[in-house]
Amino acid sequence: MKIGHLIRAERIRQDMKQVVLAKGICTPSYLSKIERNQIEPSDDITVLLMERLGMDPGKLQENDEETEIEFEKMLLETYRDVLTTRDSNFTREKLEYLEQNAPLFENDSLHFTYSLITFRLNMMVRIDSEKLKQEINILEESIDNFDVYQLYLFHLNKGLFCYNTGNVKMAIQYYELILQKLESLPLGEWEKAEFNYIIAVFYASDGHTFNSIDHARRALIFFREHLMMSRVLECYILIGISYKRSDKFQDALEAYSKAMQISEEFNLQSEKGIIYHNIGTLNGAMGNSTEAIQYYEKSIDHKIDSSEKLITIQCLIEEYSKMNEKNLVTEWANKGLALYHQIQDENQVSYFHHFGLYKSLHSKEGLSVEIAEAAIQHFKEIQDFRYIHKYCIALAEWYYYNRKYKLASIYYRDGNRYGYIYRKMEKWEDL
Repeated sequence: MKIGHLIRAERIRQDMKQVVLAKGICTPSYLSKIERNQIEPSDDITVLLMERLGMDPGKLQENDEETEIEFEKMLLETYRDVLTTRDSNFTREKLEYLEQNAPLFENDSLHFTYSLITFRLNMMVRIDSEKLKQEINILEESIDNFDVYQLYLFHLNKGLFCYNTGNVKMAIQYYELILQKLESLPLGEWEKAEFNYIIAVFYASDGHTFNSIDHARRALIFFREHLMMSRVLECYILIGISYKRSDKFQDALEAYSKAMQISEEFNLQSEKGIIYHNIGTLNGAMGNSTEAIQYYEKSIDHKIDSSEKLITIQCLIEEYSKMNEKNLVTEWANKGLALYHQIQDENQVSYFHHFGLYKSLHSKEGLSVEIAEAAIQHFKEIQDFRYIHKYCIALAEWYYYNRKYKLASIYYRDGNRYGYIYRKMEKWEDL
């Protein structure tokens, strides 16, 4: 029985060396041949290797074409159901079922499809980034063995992983590789719609406004035709965000109004939190801080997922900071920090730096250089040029106010440099 792909994946996942796994069972070179499926080990060696890795030999499934076809059909149906439903509890339920009930097939192609799909589901339920990084590295080592659909899933996952860890430009590169071949790929129409929606999100995050609107509208057509109204609502929100970022405020408001209308007509009450949030950001961009704050407070009241409240709290803090309402900045920063510590999600660590910096900036003692520098360093590490630029300027202003002109000039210059990168400019003449 071919089990090399299973042994190798689990060994790498446990960060175990070949010599450690092989000790007392077989030679490392023999294990290497097993892992590359060049030889089939005896039943005794198979059991010993699997038991050392904590795997259940009883789950091994011999090559049974009918069983494999049934499992693959169930796997792909689950994938579609999860992505079209987009409900976190439903996703966790299906992921748990797959992980607990999936047999270990000697069909390495089916194993790859299973691994790629469960990786996507794990990203959706926010497994920690280090574990996901390890999983994507394991998958990447098998890329030469992927079929066309598996290669699509891999690039899809790699792009999402890059986006979730702050590398938007790399995420776009992976998705543009898919985009070049999208029409020739063996995908269902729902998958193409899902792809268009995600790349629209990526484009919006990187300032490609018109590309974002174009792909969001492509996704919207499919979702509307199939009465997937929560997805239609999401597309309108994304279109509104893109219009807002290009200063087309009236168009943005119309998109948000359509989203709100859908939430009312189809009883999508849980979506109101994100709609109110975006109407708040729209008012903030137009300089209407009081109205923005009112919408942000409505957003927090309607959001169920605690982690989704963090971004709204950040926006509230920014509006109160504009108004120089120091006490309210401190109050909301404390609420945000308490919520961050309660959630205990390392993927949300940026909010820790946002809240800490604003709290420090509006404290009686004034901005802590240590806190500001830690925030700047964090955003450099995740290559978020917007916030590097923003917080360099904040620290420069603090130094200038305290007559430390040399330090102020250093951070003004650094802030300008990252501002150019954020705006995709190289020279001041391009401003």
